[in-house]
Amino acid sequence: MELLQKMGNRAKGLGDKAKDLTSKAQDIRKRSSGLLEATKLKFELSKLEKEMENNLAGIGLLVYQHHNGEEDLQAEIDRLLEATKELEEEAKALEDQIANLQPKVPVCPECEQELPTGGIYCSYCGLKVLDEENRSE
Repeated sequence: MELLQKMGNRAKGLGDKAKDLTSKAQDIRKRSSGLLEATKLKFELSKLEKEMENNLAGIGLLVYQHHNGEEDLQAEIDRLLEATKELEEEAKALEDQIANLQPKVPVCPECEQELPTGGIYCSYCGLKVLDEENRSE
């Protein structure tokens, strides 16, 4: 009877460990999909930034040509300025999305230094930042 009880307890412990591993695997999958999404957004952001650089170079050339006496360039300058403003807004939205996808680095409330993941005490000022029960592994 005692042997069966030990086997049952051990099986329950293995079941709990399996649930924990499943939960950790889901967390890893969630993080990796977030990183993939952030990478895609960063690529889109770099394309927008390149397009903004091209627009700004075009604006500079048009302003220079206007300064040298060429006429009827203001409409094109205005168009490029408006297009660049729209690109800046799109870039800001992408930066916000990227920031939301990236994990937040824990910071000590006392000395405002970045903390290592899972730490209980700040390694800079010694403040206890997490109870052992609430520590993430």
